[in-house]
Amino acid sequence: MLRERLKDMELRITELADYLQISRPTMYKFIEYYDMSKFDAINKNVLALFNYIEENELAGKKNVVNYILTHLVKVDEASDGVPNIVDGVAQYLRTNPSSKKSIFITTCFFDEYYNDLFCYFADIAPLLKKKKISASEKQKIQPFLDLKREINHSEEK
Repeated sequence: MLRERLKDMELRITELADYLQISRPTMYKFIEYYDMSKFDAINKNVLALFNYIEENELAGKKNVVNYILTHLVKVDEASDGVPNIVDGVAQYLRTNPSSKKSIFITTCFFDEYYNDLFCYFADIAPLLKKKKISASEKQKIQPFLDLKREINHSEEK
């Protein structure tokens, strides 16, 4: 059942509802519909997320949040022209002020030292989503993969 899968992933339903900008009761209803195979009663984006969770047994909380950010969160224009995603970032910073992610976001915002990294990450982000990449694309993302491997290796020690 989906609810147990979310619990195993340490992903609270309230948290998931917040990420998807739907109410907690609606999230519970969608989970119930999913478990009863009433897929047509579920919002298509939520259904896609539930399918992702069920189909990827090794996916964890970080993977689910990444899936939401890369596949479901729309960067719509607000009336003042500022993307609505800014509200989500601000909410995250307010609720997790001392997390490493918040410190990184804040540091990057106020320090131009990281601008080259942002450009690089923006360039490789679409490549990381591709199932097949060319040799030149692999070469382009290799420094990122090396860095990620080094970070993961350091955390294991």
